[in-house]
Amino acid sequence: MLALSAITQLAFALSADAHGNLKVPQATFQGGAPTVEWVTKVDNFWDIGSGGDQVGKFKTMAKEKGMSVKDVVLEMVKDKKCGYTRTDVDPQPIPSDGKVKWWGNGGGGFTHTGPCELYIDDKMVLHGDDCEAEFPGGPDGSNKMSEMPVDFSSCNGKCTLTIYWLAFQNTQWQSYVNCVPLSGSGGSTTQTQVSQTSSQSMETSTTQGPSVEKDKGQSPATQASSPEQQSPSTEQKGPDGSKKEDKANG
Repeated sequence: MLALSAITQLAFALSADAHGNLKVPQATFQGGAPTVEWVTKVDNFWDIGSGGDQVGKFKTMAKEKGMSVKDVVLEMVKDKKCGYTRTDVDPQPIPSDGKVKWWGNGGGGFTHTGPCELYIDDKMVLHGDDCEAEFPGGPDGSNKMSEMPVDFSSCNGKCTLTIYWLAFQNTQWQSYVNCVPLSGSGGSTTQTQVSQTSSQSMETSTTQGPSVEKDKGQSPATQASSPEQQSPSTEQKGPDGSKKEDKANG
């Protein structure tokens, strides 16, 4: 019985300590600061209570209060708006595959139920009601991180990517914030759309072009056939049956 109790306590401890951070693009942390810890944790922040559908309860109350995940996290962390991460460092490149990756400190992905949001500067580019379920990584030790697809087209030159995550443990909410400065252009999506639009326009023009030329090509032929069709009507027969031209028609 004691052995079972010890195993249960160990499992809870491992779960409670299962946190994480942004690995791609990689966040830079303050010297001596924890790299995978929550910024703050609050018991019964909205008096939702213990157990039940924590995600559903949060979603309902957030809608009633008109608050985003970002709003709640910033209210919880107060002046630690980027948690323990730094923004006064060399910027990271924009991920070439357009995916932001969260690493759980057990070697997997998100480790707790709860919503998250990603922002490029002040623009929300991703929202998940339960990011552990929507963007699952692998189990501990798999090195399979949680991958989140992001449109970086709003980042032109320099911007800051920020993740806000609320991890629910019954009545206890843990808040996480990671900020990462980025450099480069994320306009590939826009450029692709423009390229596709231009290509479609060219195809439309090419399709219409031969039709116009065809009409133009038919016009002279139609005009040329008219004199030949009208020519017999300008000839008359004389008394002896011979043909003569109508002088009136020149």
